[in-house]
Amino acid sequence: MKIKGNAAQFPGSARASRALSGASPESRRGTCYSKRSLPHFERPWAKYAVAFCTYQRHPLAGAERDIVLRSVCYGHERLHYELYAACVMPDHVHLLFEPQIKDEGAAGEVIFWSLSEILHGIKSSTAHRINKLRNATGPVLGKESFDRLIRSESDLEEKFSYICRNPWDSNVVDQNEDYPWLWTQELSSAGAPKVRAGLALHAGPRAFPKL
Repeated sequence: MKIKGNAAQFPGSARASRALSGASPESRRGTCYSKRSLPHFERPWAKYAVAFCTYQRHPLAGAERDIVLRSVCYGHERLHYELYAACVMPDHVHLLFEPQIKDEGAAGEVIFWSLSEILHGIKSSTAHRINKLRNATGPVLGKESFDRLIRSESDLEEKFSYICRNPWDSNVVDQNEDYPWLWTQELSSAGAPKVRAGLALHAGPRAFPKL
């Protein structure tokens, strides 16, 4: 799979790819482990499939799903991560992304945006805007997230396809209907264009390098 149209959609992008770093997807250098309610493993130049639910699986209205998708795209535009696919379902969210370089440490080591930083940014901005829309307070999205480290090109393609097919496979929309809250780099910005089921698989995430 190859990304199409990235440069045109995001002019001036300085995103770096793990594909250019020469790092093996199985490399353990820099691997981090953290545990909240669920264990989380992180590696430099890794790609992740992440899912999280709304608070108590409360369904989101269309305007609220717009807000979630815009919050997800914001971190991509700010170069915190390379976003490959995002799908905001009524009561949960699927993401496929690659954290990017945040800074350089005192010893010259590369520091990446962590999963916790990325997801906190998405969830906090989403909660603020949706609560403002609802004229309410309180949690909007669940605290915990389920993340999976992508280990191979076939794994990458499978997760991309799963996310892009989720609205139709879950019967949220009929097979001949569009779903506005699916995002890939080819499909571009939040809410537009609407996507037919068969079109979502034409452009996938950048493949792992041949090692």
